[in-house]
Amino acid sequence: MNTKLLICISVIFFSLQAIGQEKVSRFDFRLGTGISLMGTGDLFTFNYENELNLKLNKFFTSSFSINLGRSNYGVEETASFVQGNVNLFISPFNNKRRFDFRVGTGLTYFSVAQVYVSSRYWENGVLVDIDHQFINRNATGFNIIMETSYLFTDKFLAGFKLFIQPYFNGDINSGIMLKCGFKI
Repeated sequence: MNTKLLICISVIFFSLQAIGQEKVSRFDFRLGTGISLMGTGDLFTFNYENELNLKLNKFFTSSFSINLGRSNYGVEETASFVQGNVNLFISPFNNKRRFDFRVGTGLTYFSVAQVYVSSRYWENGVLVDIDHQFINRNATGFNIIMETSYLFTDKFLAGFKLFIQPYFNGDINSGIMLKCGFKI
C-alpha cells in the first residue's frame, strides 16, 4: 500500500513539475491563400501557402514556406508554379504582443510550367487547328514582404501579407494573401 501511495505522489509531483516548466512555443504554422500577378506573362494566379515560423527573439523571426500557384487567366492560356521561400523578418514594434507587424526579406526559388496558344489555323471562318507551346522554367530571386497578424487566442492567429518577388531571370511575382494559423 505504501508503495502504491508513493508511486501516486511521485507521478503527481513530476507531472506538476512538467506543467510548471511548460513555456510558450516559439513555432507557429500558417496557411495562406490569395492572388498574385506574375509580371512576365500578365498572369493572375491563385496562391496557396504553407509556412512554418520560428521566433528567434522579440524582434526577429525566420520562416520557411512552400507555395503553389495556378492561373487560367491572362495573356497565357494556363500556368502553374511551385515555390519555396526562406525569409527573415524584423518586428520593429516587438513580436511579443497580440498584434505583430513585420517586414522581411529572403530567398525564393520557383518552378513554372506555362502553356499558351502559339498559332491558330482558320479555314472559311472556322477554327480548324490550334498549336500550343509548352514552357518550363526555374528561377531564383528574393522576397520583399510586409505582414501583419493578430493573435486572437493563446494559439489562433490571423492576418494578411503583401509581397513582391523579383527573380534574377526577369520574372516578377507580387500579390496579397490572407493567412491564418496556430502556435505549435
